[in-house]
Amino acid sequence: MPLPEECLWLIIFYLRNDRAALHSLLLASRTLFRISVSFLYASPFRLLHNEPNMHWTVVEKTRRYDCLLHLLISSSNILEGNQPTPSESRSNKPRAPSRLPTYGPEVSQLPSPATVDYLRYYTDMFHDPMMHETFMTLFPTIPNCYHDDVVWYRSMVEIRNRIELAMLDRLAPQLLTLTITLPMQVPRIKLPWMSSLRRLEILGTEQGLYTDFHLETEKLIVLGSPPRPTGNRSAMSRLDKMLTFIHDHQKRFGTLRELQIDNKTVFPSKQPGSRLIELVEAMGDSLKVLDVRNWPEAVFYLDQIPVQNLRTLLLHTLKHPEQVLQVSSNMSTFLSNCPQLQEISMYVNTKDIFEAWRPERNFVALGSAQQQHRQGDPKSMSSLTRIELAGLAEDVVVVVNEAAELFGPTLEHLTVRSWFNGKLTTTPLSWTSSLFRLESLDLEGEVAWTFDYPSLLNCTTLSRIRLAFTGPMPSRSLKKQPAIDTLTRIFGLQELDLVGKWETLSNKGWTSVISRMHQLERLDLVGCEGVQAEQVVDLVKELIAESEKWQLNNQMQSADLGKEEGDGLAVNSEALVYQHYYGQSRLRWVIVSKHLEDAIFRCWHAYGRTMDSCSPFVRLSFKRVRFTYVSLARPSR
Repeated sequence: MPLPEECLWLIIFYLRNDRAALHSLLLASRTLFRISVSFLYASPFRLLHNEPNMHWTVVEKTRRYDCLLHLLISSSNILEGNQPTPSESRSNKPRAPSRLPTYGPEVSQLPSPATVDYLRYYTDMFHDPMMHETFMTLFPTIPNCYHDDVVWYRSMVEIRNRIELAMLDRLAPQLLTLTITLPMQVPRIKLPWMSSLRRLEILGTEQGLYTDFHLETEKLIVLGSPPRPTGNRSAMSRLDKMLTFIHDHQKRFGTLRELQIDNKTVFPSKQPGSRLIELVEAMGDSLKVLDVRNWPEAVFYLDQIPVQNLRTLLLHTLKHPEQVLQVSSNMSTFLSNCPQLQEISMYVNTKDIFEAWRPERNFVALGSAQQQHRQGDPKSMSSLTRIELAGLAEDVVVVVNEAAELFGPTLEHLTVRSWFNGKLTTTPLSWTSSLFRLESLDLEGEVAWTFDYPSLLNCTTLSRIRLAFTGPMPSRSLKKQPAIDTLTRIFGLQELDLVGKWETLSNKGWTSVISRMHQLERLDLVGCEGVQAEQVVDLVKELIAESEKWQLNNQMQSADLGKEEGDGLAVNSEALVYQHYYGQSRLRWVIVSKHLEDAIFRCWHAYGRTMDSCSPFVRLSFKRVRFTYVSLARPSR
């Protein structure tokens, strides 16, 4: 009996961020196509932007943006019958047919009419940050952007706005997320139809004080905007118009729940400064998610943030200026006023961040008796599920250790960044409570070196670990390797990412540890220093060999158990491995630096020529492994 379609929806929902899995489901059946296409094309640009494997070059990713935008335009015919621009409306000339410029020679032809209207599933209008990149291939006949001192060319902006407005006309009722660049656009004209909008991402706020006159003066050409009004309203900046949009939308629909603000430090004359907090205040008590990781000065205005229903607070985690550090020292008091907080990201400079969640409280004299008065009862405070902290090691270690004790039953994701201050901390990062829901652990800095790895034995669901040690190497007296052998006892570990000075493959300890991670599916060595191509290939070969022994041993034990129970089955070990475990190791992706590509290609194909004498398990595992290459390692602190 087939599963009901409702159950399939719930199952595929967990794969909504896995682009490769969704694409495979498209080709399975009509039912799975109908379900998976709604997830794949709900936010396709964000899926490409957040591709986890990082094995695409900039040219390859831009080419995929080109193809995607071309597909959305062609499949939906959004430019048929679109509204004229204001310049065309003011002129008495008959309007010419709406046509896009000629596509470039690299753009492939699509069937017409399209079999599926992919734009009907589009709910996340995130294409704005990379729209200009696609024009270089799609429309090579129009002038390029960012040339000389002109930021946007008029002909390019005209085509861009035509596509933008046509998509908004079609998508406004179904949009859930909208990304806006302040100098270029404000969605004021589409307010009556954006009844489902929940998340707003505002970029380019460093130029938010521009008025229409300033935009023309600075050569930030904006077409498609209505004529400039007379009187005082002509001085309205883009930030004012965005603020008006949020006020009007909350008053009319009240559906906005999430806000993200990106702000870069520029010259004071062009800096919105304290005006940005007005955008946060305009959200009112409906605000549930606030992302200001790219706005460090947000800590100056904590008392103005609506916190009644706030569930996610993402502050910046980079090093503070001294002035900002002094202001953020009142963070524990602010957090005590956030009763529903579940996710937090912030810089730590005090050890009492989670004071509001501590079970101990002050004793207050009430009348003639001393009674315990709980100020901010822990039962009234929500338990945190995701924590990202950064700071000096002596501060962040104490805070994280306390967080593990307070939120052990609920914590799912933990990220810790520690700054090196001259010597290794004497207090290790360690916990004794059971973090049985922890799925992801990311340690960077000296906490990755001094971490008490046996603590991970209490994390039964841990599937991803990232370890980055980028500071100076410890002295000879402190150069004791961490107890990494514990990692082999975490049976659910599927992803391992190593960054920095781990001496990863030249150290025999790491080689034996990685080869015994039998469930490992993804190994990232891009940022690991001193890695050689021969070492990578030898490591993969050893991991495949160890996986074969492990799985063979498991099958033999199962067969012996069956014989003891009287099944009397004749068991062939190699057949058991092939039939019951699909004859291959779990390892799928090995991600390394681009400069190793040629050497790994030679070593891996030399290994492939010896496959005739290998077992079916090794041959299938060899075909399964994929090497991907990244030009530059991720930036590390």
